[in-house]
Parts: sequence; structure tokens; C-alpha cells
Amino acid sequence: MKIGVLLSGCGMYDGSEPAETVLTLLALERSGAHPVCVAPGIDQMHCVDHLTGEEVDGERRSALMESARLARGKISSLSDFWPGDLQGLVIPGGYGAPKTLISGFMRLDERRELLPEVRNLMDDVVSRKKPVGSISLGRLVVRSYFEQEMSDEDLSLPATEVVVDEERRTLFTPGFLTAAGMGEAAKGIDAMISALVVMAASGLQVLR
Repeated sequence: MKIGVLLSGCGMYDGSEPAETVLTLLALERSGAHPVCVAPGIDQMHCVDHLTGEEVDGERRSALMESARLARGKISSLSDFWPGDLQGLVIPGGYGAPKTLISGFMRLDERRELLPEVRNLMDDVVSRKKPVGSISLGRLVVRSYFEQEMSDEDLSLPATEVVVDEERRTLFTPGFLTAAGMGEAAKGIDAMISALVVMAASGLQVLR
């Protein structure tokens, strides 16, 4: 079973959150699924010095090349990727998820829209009723697709818990939005991936 993992770079402040991504890949492999990493072949919105938390002026980084660090080089560009054999999709968090995968996210005077490649990916997976899981700020990508806002419940959910929308076939765990440490984030991610894989395999309701 192939499950897509949509990345947006490497780093909590400007790309995919590294720990959430690694925990996702580990949970997928342990569940017997084959993770397939993808990322858009564009530059990250900006680059941030993770030591100071400040933006680095004049520096550019490719979201695809930076994501390849997390995927150990095994990654495809969304522009030439066919998602038809994916049985599900997971979007880890990190500020890069909304910053890079949603155009206009950081600009008050612009409409927020998913990148065309990201929308095409979501269209394919959702139209085939395959489950889509998100972690922390990856939730914004899913919410944007369904034209929803982040809710207070999203921001306060304990990191060890999972929310399932069985009608839309989406799953969410908050990861480091609310986790006090790696153990809490891992427990929630493991639970979400287990539920997603069962949902992908059977199409049955898995959580109440």
C-alpha cells in the first residue's frame, strides 16, 4: 500500500517539521505501508535561521531539494508525479506547510489558494475517497482545500489524540501544536497512521 507524504522543505519555521515527518515515515513503515514522498518543485516562501528564528535575507532554498533531506533523496516533484496509485496522503506540519503550499498565506492583501500542484494532488486523492491525514499546521492545507478555517478544537486537542471526519475521510493529530515532547507527538502520529492505514485498506469506519 502506497501512502503519499506531502513535504514543503526541511525545518520547523520554513519547511516541514523534521520530527513530525520522521515519525510519520516510521509509523507508515511499521504499519506495513510504503511512504511515497512528494514536494512542489518551487522555492520555499522564505528561509529562516533556526538558531535565531529570524528570516535570512537574500537566501533561497528549493522546497523539493530541502524535502529530499528528510526523504533521504527518495522524493518526486509534484509537477511530474502521478498520484493514481496512492491509497492515502499525509501532510506533516511545520510552518512551511501553509507558507509554501498555500499561495498568499502570509500576505493580507492576497487570496489564499493551494498551489495548483497541491490542489491537483488533493483532487485526485479526495475524488477516489482515499483518506488524508494531517499533523499540526498541515491541517491548514486540508482546511484550505475544503474551504474551512482552523478551529479552536484543532488548536487545543491533546497531542495524543486523533480526530476523524468520516464524511470527508480526513484525520488530524496536533503533533507539536500541543505536544509537550517527542513521546506525546509520536503517540498521536502512530494512532493517526494506524487509523489511516485501516481506513485506506477497508474503507470502514475506524474511530468514534
